[in-house]
Amino acid sequence: MSLKRYAIPSSSALTAFESVARLNGVGRAAAALNTSQSAVSRHLKQLEETLGTPLFAKAGRGIALTEAGKGYFAAVAPALDAIHKAGRTLRLPDKHVIIACTHEVSHMIVMPRFAELRTALGQAVQVRILTCEYDLVPEMVDAGADITFEFSQGPFNAALVPVLAEAIIPVAAPGFAQTQRRVLGGSVSRWGDLPFLALTKNNVGWATWADWFSARSAGPPPVPTERFDNYVYLLEAAASGAGLALGWRGFVDRYLDAGTLVTVGDEWLVRSNQLSARLTGKGLANAAARKCLAFLAGPNAIQVQRQKCV
Repeated sequence: MSLKRYAIPSSSALTAFESVARLNGVGRAAAALNTSQSAVSRHLKQLEETLGTPLFAKAGRGIALTEAGKGYFAAVAPALDAIHKAGRTLRLPDKHVIIACTHEVSHMIVMPRFAELRTALGQAVQVRILTCEYDLVPEMVDAGADITFEFSQGPFNAALVPVLAEAIIPVAAPGFAQTQRRVLGGSVSRWGDLPFLALTKNNVGWATWADWFSARSAGPPPVPTERFDNYVYLLEAAASGAGLALGWRGFVDRYLDAGTLVTVGDEWLVRSNQLSARLTGKGLANAAARKCLAFLAGPNAIQVQRQKCV
Protein backbone atom coordinates (compact mmCIF):
# COMPACT_ATOMS: atom_id res chain seq x y z
CA MET A 1 0.00 0.00 0.00
CA SER A 2 1.47 3.37 -1.02
CA LEU A 3 1.84 6.12 1.58
CA LYS A 4 -0.65 8.94 0.96
CA ARG A 5 0.98 12.38 1.07
CA TYR A 6 -0.84 15.70 1.34
CA ALA A 7 0.46 18.88 -0.31
CA ILE A 8 -0.87 21.28 2.31
CA PRO A 9 0.50 24.76 3.11
CA SER A 10 1.41 25.61 6.69
CA SER A 11 -1.38 26.03 9.20
CA SER A 12 -0.15 29.60 9.89
CA ALA A 13 -0.55 30.52 6.22
CA LEU A 14 -4.00 28.95 6.02
CA THR A 15 -5.15 30.65 9.21
CA ALA A 16 -3.90 34.03 8.00
CA PHE A 17 -5.65 33.57 4.64
CA GLU A 18 -8.95 32.53 6.24
CA SER A 19 -8.86 35.49 8.66
CA VAL A 20 -8.09 38.08 5.97
CA ALA A 21 -10.82 36.71 3.69
CA ARG A 22 -13.42 36.47 6.45
CA LEU A 23 -12.63 39.82 8.10
CA ASN A 24 -11.97 41.59 4.80
CA GLY A 25 -8.66 43.17 5.71
CA VAL A 26 -5.07 42.49 6.71
CA GLY A 27 -5.23 44.87 9.67
CA ARG A 28 -8.36 43.29 11.14
CA ALA A 29 -6.94 39.81 10.63
CA ALA A 30 -3.70 40.79 12.37
CA ALA A 31 -5.64 42.13 15.36
CA ALA A 32 -7.77 38.98 15.57
CA LEU A 33 -4.70 36.73 15.35
CA ASN A 34 -2.75 38.90 17.80
CA THR A 35 0.13 39.37 15.37
CA SER A 36 1.55 42.08 13.08
CA GLN A 37 0.22 43.10 9.66
CA SER A 38 3.62 42.37 8.16
CA ALA A 39 3.48 38.79 9.45
CA VAL A 40 0.02 38.29 7.94
CA SER A 41 1.14 39.78 4.61
CA ARG A 42 4.18 37.50 4.59
CA HIS A 43 1.98 34.41 5.13
CA LEU A 44 -0.30 35.49 2.28
CA LYS A 45 2.64 36.01 -0.08
CA GLN A 46 4.10 32.59 0.77
CA LEU A 47 0.70 30.96 0.28
CA GLU A 48 0.20 32.55 -3.14
CA GLU A 49 3.72 31.49 -4.16
CA THR A 50 3.03 27.93 -3.00
CA LEU A 51 -0.28 27.75 -4.91
CA GLY A 52 1.07 29.63 -7.93
CA THR A 53 -1.88 31.99 -8.23
CA PRO A 54 -3.02 35.31 -6.70
CA LEU A 55 -5.67 34.94 -4.00
CA PHE A 56 -6.31 38.66 -3.42
CA ALA A 57 -6.39 41.72 -5.67
CA LYS A 58 -6.51 45.41 -4.84
CA ALA A 59 -10.00 46.87 -4.59
CA GLY A 60 -10.08 50.60 -3.94
CA ARG A 61 -8.14 51.16 -0.72
CA GLY A 62 -8.47 47.55 0.33
CA ILE A 63 -8.21 44.07 -1.13
CA ALA A 64 -10.72 41.52 -2.36
CA LEU A 65 -10.64 37.82 -3.13
CA THR A 66 -9.92 36.82 -6.71
CA GLU A 67 -12.07 34.11 -8.30
CA ALA A 68 -9.35 31.59 -7.38
CA GLY A 69 -9.29 33.03 -3.86
CA LYS A 70 -13.05 32.65 -3.49
CA GLY A 71 -12.88 29.00 -4.49
CA TYR A 72 -9.95 28.36 -2.15
CA PHE A 73 -11.70 30.11 0.76
CA ALA A 74 -14.82 27.96 0.22
CA ALA A 75 -12.65 24.88 0.75
CA VAL A 76 -10.31 26.15 3.47
CA ALA A 77 -12.84 27.75 5.88
CA PRO A 78 -14.94 24.62 6.58
CA ALA A 79 -11.81 22.46 6.69
CA LEU A 80 -10.20 24.61 9.38
CA ASP A 81 -13.48 24.69 11.30
CA ALA A 82 -13.73 20.88 11.16
CA ILE A 83 -10.15 20.48 12.38
CA HIS A 84 -10.82 22.92 15.23
CA LYS A 85 -13.98 21.10 16.33
CA ALA A 86 -12.31 17.70 16.08
CA GLY A 87 -9.51 18.93 18.34
CA ARG A 88 -11.96 20.22 20.93
CA THR A 89 -13.88 16.96 20.87
CA LEU A 90 -10.71 15.01 21.60
CA ARG A 91 -9.22 17.43 24.09
CA LEU A 92 -11.93 19.00 26.26
CA PRO A 93 -14.88 16.66 26.82
CA ASP A 94 -12.92 13.94 28.60
CA LYS A 95 -11.02 16.40 30.79
CA HIS A 96 -13.44 19.17 31.79
CA VAL A 97 -17.01 19.38 33.08
CA ILE A 98 -18.46 22.82 33.80
CA ILE A 99 -21.60 22.97 35.97
CA ALA A 100 -23.70 26.15 36.18
CA CYS A 101 -26.10 26.50 39.12
CA THR A 102 -27.18 28.71 42.00
CA HIS A 103 -25.14 28.98 45.19
CA GLU A 104 -27.76 26.88 47.00
CA VAL A 105 -27.53 24.01 44.50
CA SER A 106 -23.74 24.15 44.56
CA HIS A 107 -23.48 24.26 48.36
CA MET A 108 -26.20 21.74 49.22
CA ILE A 109 -26.57 19.39 46.26
CA VAL A 110 -23.27 19.25 44.38
CA MET A 111 -20.52 19.93 46.91
CA PRO A 112 -21.61 17.38 49.56
CA ARG A 113 -21.00 14.69 46.92
CA PHE A 114 -18.03 16.31 45.23
CA ALA A 115 -15.45 13.77 46.38
CA GLU A 116 -17.66 10.90 45.18
CA LEU A 117 -18.22 12.71 41.89
CA ARG A 118 -14.49 13.13 41.30
CA THR A 119 -13.97 9.43 42.00
CA ALA A 120 -16.76 8.48 39.59
CA LEU A 121 -15.38 10.68 36.81
CA GLY A 122 -11.73 9.86 37.39
CA GLN A 123 -8.95 12.15 38.55
CA ALA A 124 -8.11 13.20 34.98
CA VAL A 125 -11.46 15.03 34.70
CA GLN A 126 -11.56 18.57 36.07
CA VAL A 127 -14.92 19.77 37.46
CA ARG A 128 -15.63 23.50 37.55
CA ILE A 129 -18.72 25.00 39.18
CA LEU A 130 -20.05 28.39 38.06
CA THR A 131 -22.47 29.89 40.60
CA CYS A 132 -24.83 32.78 39.97
CA GLU A 133 -28.35 33.99 40.67
CA TYR A 134 -31.04 31.73 39.24
CA ASP A 135 -32.14 34.07 36.44
CA LEU A 136 -28.55 34.25 35.15
CA VAL A 137 -28.00 30.49 34.86
CA PRO A 138 -29.00 30.42 31.13
CA GLU A 139 -26.28 33.00 30.44
CA MET A 140 -23.70 30.52 31.69
CA VAL A 141 -24.25 28.45 28.53
CA ASP A 142 -22.28 31.08 26.63
CA ALA A 143 -19.57 30.80 29.29
CA GLY A 144 -19.06 27.16 28.30
CA ALA A 145 -21.28 25.31 30.78
CA ASP A 146 -21.87 21.59 30.12
CA ILE A 147 -24.65 21.14 32.70
CA THR A 148 -27.21 23.64 33.99
CA PHE A 149 -29.69 23.25 36.85
CA GLU A 150 -33.20 24.70 36.82
CA PHE A 151 -36.42 24.61 38.84
CA SER A 152 -39.11 23.04 36.69
CA GLN A 153 -42.87 22.65 36.77
CA GLY A 154 -44.64 19.93 34.77
CA PRO A 155 -45.18 18.97 32.07
CA PHE A 156 -41.44 18.43 31.91
CA ASN A 157 -39.29 18.74 28.81
CA ALA A 158 -37.70 15.44 27.74
CA ALA A 159 -34.29 17.12 27.86
CA LEU A 160 -34.65 17.70 31.62
CA VAL A 161 -33.21 15.08 33.96
CA PRO A 162 -34.97 15.03 37.37
CA VAL A 163 -32.57 15.47 40.27
CA LEU A 164 -35.00 16.06 43.16
CA ALA A 165 -38.78 16.17 43.40
CA GLU A 166 -39.93 19.06 45.56
CA ALA A 167 -40.80 17.91 49.08
CA ILE A 168 -41.12 20.36 51.97
CA ILE A 169 -41.49 20.29 55.74
CA PRO A 170 -40.97 22.89 58.48
CA VAL A 171 -37.61 22.60 60.25
CA ALA A 172 -36.08 24.25 63.29
CA ALA A 173 -33.23 23.94 65.75
CA PRO A 174 -33.81 21.05 68.21
CA GLY A 175 -34.16 23.31 71.27
CA PHE A 176 -36.52 25.68 69.48
CA ALA A 177 -38.69 22.81 68.23
CA GLN A 178 -38.97 21.19 71.66
CA THR A 179 -39.96 24.46 73.33
CA GLN A 180 -42.64 25.23 70.73
CA ARG A 181 -44.07 21.69 70.92
CA ARG A 182 -44.53 22.07 74.68
CA VAL A 183 -46.19 25.46 74.28
CA LEU A 184 -48.37 24.74 71.25
CA GLY A 185 -48.71 20.98 71.20
CA GLY A 186 -49.45 19.57 67.77
CA SER A 187 -51.92 22.26 66.68
CA VAL A 188 -50.76 23.85 63.43
CA SER A 189 -53.50 26.47 63.73
CA ARG A 190 -51.71 27.93 66.76
CA TRP A 191 -48.43 28.49 64.92
CA GLY A 192 -49.24 32.05 63.92
CA ASP A 193 -47.32 33.59 66.85
CA LEU A 194 -44.07 31.75 66.09
CA PRO A 195 -41.11 33.43 64.35
CA PHE A 196 -41.08 32.34 60.70
CA LEU A 197 -38.13 32.70 58.32
CA ALA A 198 -38.51 33.24 54.57
CA LEU A 199 -36.62 34.33 51.45
CA THR A 200 -36.70 37.85 50.06
CA LYS A 201 -36.32 36.74 46.44
CA ASN A 202 -38.93 35.18 44.21
CA ASN A 203 -39.33 31.44 44.74
CA VAL A 204 -39.61 30.85 40.95
CA GLY A 205 -42.70 28.68 41.38
CA TRP A 206 -41.39 26.66 44.32
CA ALA A 207 -43.31 26.31 47.56
CA THR A 208 -43.83 29.09 50.06
CA TRP A 209 -45.26 29.11 53.57
CA ALA A 210 -48.61 29.93 51.95
CA ASP A 211 -48.48 26.63 50.03
CA TRP A 212 -47.64 24.63 53.13
CA PHE A 213 -50.39 26.17 55.28
CA SER A 214 -52.90 25.77 52.43
CA ALA A 215 -52.06 22.06 52.07
CA ARG A 216 -52.58 21.56 55.82
CA SER A 217 -55.84 23.55 55.79
CA ALA A 218 -54.35 25.64 58.58
CA GLY A 219 -55.62 29.04 57.53
CA PRO A 220 -53.62 32.00 56.24
CA PRO A 221 -49.84 31.84 56.56
CA PRO A 222 -48.08 34.00 59.13
CA VAL A 223 -46.06 37.05 58.13
CA PRO A 224 -42.35 36.10 58.22
CA THR A 225 -40.45 37.82 61.00
CA GLU A 226 -37.14 37.69 59.13
CA ARG A 227 -36.20 37.37 55.46
CA PHE A 228 -32.94 36.32 53.83
CA ASP A 229 -31.45 36.75 50.36
CA ASN A 230 -29.89 33.29 50.39
CA TYR A 231 -31.37 29.93 51.43
CA VAL A 232 -28.08 28.83 52.99
CA TYR A 233 -28.18 31.87 55.29
CA LEU A 234 -31.81 31.16 56.10
CA LEU A 235 -31.03 27.61 57.23
CA GLU A 236 -28.04 28.78 59.25
CA ALA A 237 -30.34 31.23 61.04
CA ALA A 238 -32.87 28.46 61.71
CA ALA A 239 -30.09 26.20 63.06
CA SER A 240 -29.12 28.98 65.46
CA GLY A 241 -32.68 29.00 66.87
CA ALA A 242 -34.00 32.09 65.07
CA GLY A 243 -37.27 30.48 63.99
CA LEU A 244 -39.03 28.03 61.70
CA ALA A 245 -37.73 27.50 58.17
CA LEU A 246 -39.31 25.72 55.23
CA GLY A 247 -37.03 22.76 54.54
CA TRP A 248 -36.61 21.27 51.06
CA ARG A 249 -35.70 17.59 50.76
CA GLY A 250 -32.18 17.30 49.41
CA PHE A 251 -31.22 20.84 50.39
CA VAL A 252 -31.76 20.39 54.12
CA ASP A 253 -30.55 16.77 54.45
CA ARG A 254 -27.09 17.60 55.80
CA TYR A 255 -28.60 19.67 58.61
CA LEU A 256 -31.03 16.89 59.51
CA ASP A 257 -28.31 14.24 59.42
CA ALA A 258 -26.08 16.37 61.66
CA GLY A 259 -28.95 17.08 64.06
CA THR A 260 -28.57 20.87 63.81
CA LEU A 261 -32.11 21.00 62.42
CA VAL A 262 -35.08 18.70 63.05
CA THR A 263 -38.40 18.38 61.26
CA VAL A 264 -41.45 19.93 62.88
CA GLY A 265 -44.19 17.52 61.84
CA ASP A 266 -44.18 13.94 60.63
CA GLU A 267 -44.89 14.10 56.91
CA TRP A 268 -43.32 15.80 53.92
CA LEU A 269 -45.52 17.64 51.45
CA VAL A 270 -44.54 16.45 47.94
CA ARG A 271 -45.43 18.78 45.07
CA SER A 272 -45.23 18.47 41.29
CA ASN A 273 -42.16 20.68 40.91
CA GLN A 274 -38.64 19.32 40.62
CA LEU A 275 -35.04 20.36 40.56
CA SER A 276 -33.85 19.37 37.09
CA ALA A 277 -30.60 19.41 35.18
CA ARG A 278 -29.90 19.43 31.48
CA LEU A 279 -26.96 19.01 29.17
CA THR A 280 -26.13 22.01 27.01
CA GLY A 281 -25.18 21.58 23.36
CA LYS A 282 -21.56 21.43 24.49
CA GLY A 283 -22.43 18.97 27.24
CA LEU A 284 -24.19 16.60 24.84
CA ALA A 285 -20.88 16.07 23.07
CA ASN A 286 -19.02 15.62 26.36
CA ALA A 287 -18.91 12.03 27.60
CA ALA A 288 -17.69 13.14 31.03
CA ALA A 289 -20.59 15.60 31.34
CA ARG A 290 -23.11 12.88 30.54
CA LYS A 291 -21.54 10.65 33.18
CA CYS A 292 -21.53 13.53 35.67
CA LEU A 293 -25.24 14.21 35.17
CA ALA A 294 -26.12 10.53 35.59
CA PHE A 295 -24.18 10.47 38.87
CA LEU A 296 -25.87 13.59 40.26
CA ALA A 297 -29.37 12.44 39.32
CA GLY A 298 -29.25 8.72 40.18
CA PRO A 299 -29.23 8.44 44.00
CA ASN A 300 -31.50 11.45 44.47
CA ALA A 301 -34.12 10.04 42.10
CA ILE A 302 -34.26 6.88 44.23
CA GLN A 303 -34.53 8.94 47.40
CA VAL A 304 -37.54 10.81 46.06
CA GLN A 305 -39.55 7.58 45.85
CA ARG A 306 -39.31 7.16 49.62
CA GLN A 307 -41.00 10.46 50.38
CA LYS A 308 -44.55 10.48 51.66
CA CYS A 309 -47.10 12.78 50.10
CA VAL A 310 -49.47 14.70 52.41
